[in-house]
Amino acid sequence: MLIKRIVLMGCLFALHSGAAVLESGSVSLSVDTAGVRLLPAKDGNNAYRNPTPLELQILKKDGTTRWFRAGYERVQRDGNAMICRGKIETPGGSLFSFRDVYESDAAGGAIRLSREVDVVKTGTEQGFLSRFALRSSSDFGDHEYFVPAIWYGDNSKARPGALGTQHSDDFFIFREDRMPLPVVMMRNRATGTAITLVHLEPDGSTCPEDFAAARVVDARIQVASLGIFGQQKTGLALYYPAAEGERSYARTPNRKAKRWVDRFHPVQPGVSHRYSVLIGVGESDGFPQAMKNAWRMAYDRIHPPLADTDIEASYEASMQLVANQFKTVNGAPGLPFKLGLPGGTLSSPSIYTYQMGFVGQQIPLAYHLLYYGLTKNNSEMVAKGEAMMDFWSENSLTDDGLPRTWYNTMPKPRWRNYDTYMRVVSDGMGGALKAWDVMKQHGKNRPEWLRYCTAFGDWLVRNQNEDGSWYRSYAWDGSVVESGKSNTSNPIRFLVDLHAATGHERYLNAALKAGKYCWDTTHKQFDYVGGAADNPNVLDKEAGFMAMDAFLALWDATGHEKCIEAAAQAADFTETWAYSWKVPLMEDAERIFPSWVPTTGFSIIATGHSGADIFLAGAPYLYYRIYLLTGDEHYADMARQLLYDPRMSIDVDGSLGYAEPGLCTEALSLTVDGKRGRGNGVDVWLPWVTYSMVEPLVRLQEAYGMMDTPNNLTAEQFQRAREMDKAKK
Repeated sequence: MLIKRIVLMGCLFALHSGAAVLESGSVSLSVDTAGVRLLPAKDGNNAYRNPTPLELQILKKDGTTRWFRAGYERVQRDGNAMICRGKIETPGGSLFSFRDVYESDAAGGAIRLSREVDVVKTGTEQGFLSRFALRSSSDFGDHEYFVPAIWYGDNSKARPGALGTQHSDDFFIFREDRMPLPVVMMRNRATGTAITLVHLEPDGSTCPEDFAAARVVDARIQVASLGIFGQQKTGLALYYPAAEGERSYARTPNRKAKRWVDRFHPVQPGVSHRYSVLIGVGESDGFPQAMKNAWRMAYDRIHPPLADTDIEASYEASMQLVANQFKTVNGAPGLPFKLGLPGGTLSSPSIYTYQMGFVGQQIPLAYHLLYYGLTKNNSEMVAKGEAMMDFWSENSLTDDGLPRTWYNTMPKPRWRNYDTYMRVVSDGMGGALKAWDVMKQHGKNRPEWLRYCTAFGDWLVRNQNEDGSWYRSYAWDGSVVESGKSNTSNPIRFLVDLHAATGHERYLNAALKAGKYCWDTTHKQFDYVGGAADNPNVLDKEAGFMAMDAFLALWDATGHEKCIEAAAQAADFTETWAYSWKVPLMEDAERIFPSWVPTTGFSIIATGHSGADIFLAGAPYLYYRIYLLTGDEHYADMARQLLYDPRMSIDVDGSLGYAEPGLCTEALSLTVDGKRGRGNGVDVWLPWVTYSMVEPLVRLQEAYGMMDTPNNLTAEQFQRAREMDKAKK
């Protein structure tokens, strides 16, 4: 057999019995008229192949569909590329030409495919979609999978009924606008080999009809789908345009029902497909590393430039909104639970109902009023913050030291019959401790606020389980209501800070025991669930966020390197929920959210739906700290994205059309979710939105002297920033 090797621009081609071979790092791609074969160098028994890489689904005029497949008719080299051509002709007389170009990716270990599909001749068919797919030589159960914000590992912790949980299905194809990045990966459990597909240069544009019907034929739909298929010889695929099935959130409220949501382009002259796919292959010791590699493979090639955001102006507008909305109702000072957008309206006077943390964030925002007032000599702000803190410290504790967390001001003032959730109380009491601390720093000691905090700290110590955990929620008498333990990370930061404030070792010991529990469960088991108080035991990004903060707190207290490892893994998981490509909004969605504001500020909330909020606006400080601790520049990039892009959602100067500066929408959808289309949302502001906007700015200011991340650091500056971070502890 003749073997001829030619090195061109770092790519190695060969002829093996007529097949053209392209090598990129540790992977080789063989292409000929018998199909495509991708071979990982370290896993020769697990090739990925497709004998008929040209695939079309045709929609006939009678409404039925049919698949057509073919191989390449011609394969030729052109410099460092392989150009492959073929065609498919249908019984109805339509003719489609394919031109596929394969090239080695500059970074190595990946192959780029650029595909062109043209309608050469029209027949009787109505619509078409094209597909690129590769099958493995192993079966569905042999792999673990990653689809951002949809599928992690075996997906056993996703919400029941969520996409990707019905593992007996044959197809798991998802619209890319459900994904924070258009990437899908599967990893062979036995060999560690992972294959990744990335849709490069995603367009994402669409039309209103895309959100209104189970089947649409429209050339304006430029959304693709990616996913997994096949119980035997399982593979990955990209569909164009965005068909979705066997299940979908679009117009299928019964999540148990199987139904394809079909999308086609019309079979008309001039209609064509142009898309690029990155095919990556690598090895990893476990799922967390494979997920991280797949996400970064897409992120490095897709994420857009940062928004041009005035950070200081966003902070000023946010704090002025908090001050303006402060009100004392029936003797209780606080902030409204929500305001309607765009008018900033109250749905009723009873909306002045106060939740300590989580959605309401009453106490943490009281801290921010104090911080702003004390640092800017604004006595009115200080007085409002003090009034809120006094109300909570004087009234919320039970006799046993467990705080009540929700107060209704109207029609009759009372504590709402609402159990104490570990997430809610940890948010609130963390804010209370900060409030005491900032007052003390400015010579205004409030010992009663510290006693308020120590009462809860002592309750945590007394009620900690032997394994270091706490339960998800408790009744006011201390009895257990929900026995899940996934929120154990939530009070760790509070306990570490309480130890620093008081010097009492019992608080640090409790934090360390909780940290050991979280290391063994959350970290080692990759089990980031139940972060939100109102969505129990469901895979979500907030659990990852809380784990990041908890492990960084433990690093502050101990300096143990394992804390950095755990914080970094939590960061890797959490960022995969953040939209990092431009999902465009249509002009007719402007009444809900301006089409020119970056959607990269939003992140999917949890599994089980595709709603997105701006929660990760609160994460820049955490990501920047992890950058300093690891030296990994990617974390600094993510810190800056989450700093700049979400704050474009704040109406600073009236340009967003909201009634008052500082207003910002809580959540919206960037895809098809139930009956909602892209751009539709809840149309409300809630206090947590502003808390997430201002909290990391103050933490950055306190740590590094600026409400920003120090950029483009020299080696000396990087070391200085690291020393500042250590000194901050």
